[in-house]
Amino acid sequence: MKIITRLFFILLAVTITLAACQPATPTPESVETRIEQAVAATLAAIPAPSPLPPPTLPPAPTPFVLDGIFCEYSFCTGHPADIYLADASTIRNPASPSTYNYGILYGFNANLYIQMVWTLSSPSFDPQLTMRYILEEREQPQGNLEARLVGKFNVFYQPINTIAEKLPYGGVAAWQCGGRDFAWKAYAPNQEMIPSLLQQALERFRCGEE
Repeated sequence: MKIITRLFFILLAVTITLAACQPATPTPESVETRIEQAVAATLAAIPAPSPLPPPTLPPAPTPFVLDGIFCEYSFCTGHPADIYLADASTIRNPASPSTYNYGILYGFNANLYIQMVWTLSSPSFDPQLTMRYILEEREQPQGNLEARLVGKFNVFYQPINTIAEKLPYGGVAAWQCGGRDFAWKAYAPNQEMIPSLLQQALERFRCGEE
């Protein structure tokens, strides 16, 4: 009887000890709390987005086209943007610049030379005589004189030889606008460039009558 009693108490003690070692079952409230804490910690670890920069207002449009057009002496003409047209009259004689009645411009870079003159129109327009105003003594017309309609201008064009070794191809043109005769000349490394340059110049050409 004593042995049975002792076994009973031993088993009871073991049962109580094992029960004490079991983890407590979490309540629904404690599980939700842990989830909320984990979510809060995750959100806190996410870096905040960088603030957007303030909007930049676009610049106001320029009222004039500043690149590739020359406007003075009551006319405008187009030209490549990397060429600056200067008054050649002031180079020859600083005290005698170009005027509305007569003038001469030039501009160049490593691959192109452009020159332009103008004078008051005579009673009859002679395009070849007008071309002579811009040609040097050693420059001679080549091939045939061509008449072209560019916009509203009747333009006369003819290839020429050049006096520049590095720019062996040339062309000269003449037209009238607003009571003045205009002549244009260009040197280039190939012949195909010159009519295209003339076309672009005349597409933007305006004179005092407009």
